[in-house]
Amino acid sequence: LKYLALGTVASTFLLVGIAVVYNVTGQLNWAKVAEAVAAGGGPSKPLYVAAAFFLMGFGLKAAMVPFHAWLPDAHPSAPAPISAMLSGVLIKACGVYALARVVFSVFGGSELLGWVLISLGGASMVVGVLLAVGQWDFKRLLAYHSISQMGYVVMALGAAAAMHAQGVSEAVVALAIFGGLFHLANHAIFKSLLFLCSGSVEYATGTRQLKLLGGLGRKMPVTAACLRIAALSISGVPPLNGFWSKLIIVLALVLGGFYTLAVITVLVSFVTLLSFAKVQRYVLGGKATEAVERAREVPAGMCLASLVLAVLCFASSLII
Repeated sequence: LKYLALGTVASTFLLVGIAVVYNVTGQLNWAKVAEAVAAGGGPSKPLYVAAAFFLMGFGLKAAMVPFHAWLPDAHPSAPAPISAMLSGVLIKACGVYALARVVFSVFGGSELLGWVLISLGGASMVVGVLLAVGQWDFKRLLAYHSISQMGYVVMALGAAAAMHAQGVSEAVVALAIFGGLFHLANHAIFKSLLFLCSGSVEYATGTRQLKLLGGLGRKMPVTAACLRIAALSISGVPPLNGFWSKLIIVLALVLGGFYTLAVITVLVSFVTLLSFAKVQRYVLGGKATEAVERAREVPAGMCLASLVLAVLCFASSLII
């Protein structure tokens, strides 16, 4: 219900932004709007108002801090396959990618919008991972990590826009954009795998509370292996795909002179690793609790879906 309500609010913001853009430029085609913006010497004040509505609308859909309130409640309420789609596809296609298209295709990589995206992305990275550390509901923990990981993408795209406006080499700007979009695709793989693993754990044990779990590494070997691969990937451990996309983002930030952002990116990855160390300890390690005494590996179809994504965590890194 919260997702439905806030999604409607987000769509309203987008509609208002579109109306302002049409009123100023007389166009709805993005390429034509971009031509009108360039002909006018850059975005005018009304267009920056439209950009603010786009940021709020797409920020809500992408669950960026401070527009993130719906996501930690929506994931625990949804079945695991829906959570995988919600995190792996919806918040990216409807939120982050659309936001990137607006910033670069319409507004030409404005430096002001770039710094706004850097602020939103940096806040999402830090706040999301810190809130994830304290969670004991498995899916709620993963929901906060979705907020944090999307922060990487938004921050990288914002840095690319700021670099472009500052006259940094186009190769470095392209590297930042590639790193953000590559992490977008990688997140769809490892986060979907994490949610499927959480669904397998809940299917086998009837709970997703970390403190009630333990010893599943021995009882569910396939799920345990897939969960470890996904956890290492989201934490940026080589040679998995998450490592390469984060490395590209860090390299682009260093080459572009954003040293503080590069340090924050590395630190957030380290905290992510600590968070998933807790998951490994309480879900897969330790003694089997009462809740998991009768747990068995999930059916073959569920295992196959997880194994395909686990293989993709390795395979998608080969494009580098």
